[in-house]
Amino acid sequence: METKTSFDVIAGNFKIFMQSWMPDDHETIAKVILVHGIGEHSDRYQHVAAFFTPLGLEFHTFDQIGHGKSSGKRGAESYQQVFEIITHLINRLSNEEPDVPILLYGHSMGGAMVLAYGLNHTEKIHGIIASSPAIGLANPLPEHLVQVLKLLMRLFPDLTIQNGLNLQGLSQDPAVSERYIADPLVHNRVSLRLGLDLFNTGKFLLDQTSFPLPLLLLQGDKDILVDSYATDQFVEKIKGQVTYHRISGGFHELHNEPNKEDIFNRIQGWIQTTIMKDGVMH
Repeated sequence: METKTSFDVIAGNFKIFMQSWMPDDHETIAKVILVHGIGEHSDRYQHVAAFFTPLGLEFHTFDQIGHGKSSGKRGAESYQQVFEIITHLINRLSNEEPDVPILLYGHSMGGAMVLAYGLNHTEKIHGIIASSPAIGLANPLPEHLVQVLKLLMRLFPDLTIQNGLNLQGLSQDPAVSERYIADPLVHNRVSLRLGLDLFNTGKFLLDQTSFPLPLLLLQGDKDILVDSYATDQFVEKIKGQVTYHRISGGFHELHNEPNKEDIFNRIQGWIQTTIMKDGVMH
């Protein structure tokens, strides 16, 4: 697997750490843009790419503003800024090879981001994969507190607080949490603006009744970091080409579970079905 890295200036002069994982000796059948979750960074997905690149998939990803190796105050960004980075990547990849399908793959907050992006940007995208999407929070804020945060956000949009993630819920494998805690690029901050984007986008997604692109959703039923029933509600309401896997016993980071290869095989099967019909790439 070949790795390429760069720093691109995007979304208001932020230096964004970009990286790509490329197949060594295989023809590219699709390009995947991967969007990580809150507090983490793209390096945590290298093993995911290592599974898929021998199958002919390129993975292109980035550290969000205020995350990992990218510039910006830790945890202080907006969904709109991330959408700008996604658009930058889509345009670059489609210009390089217009005939190669592009898929978006997001986890947790990144899962909610790619869902919201896919609803409003159907051009040049062939499908969406959302893993444990943050449609609903495991511990939702009471409405009166939301109103207070909205007022404070107008005055101090980049004020950050702890994100309150229960790290024991990341994976059934305790080593995953241990590595997460020890990782110097991981942080536990979230700005008022980003927190309200999480809340507002979740409400927006639950108001939708259809989805315009092929969609794969994966959700563990033992997830304590997001509200798994909000994912159920979203699936029940939307019409479209939707495939839903509710994973029995699955914790939050399905790609880091002991049975992660089963998860990867489900994703692989969906990708092949989505971009290949009767042996012809679409």
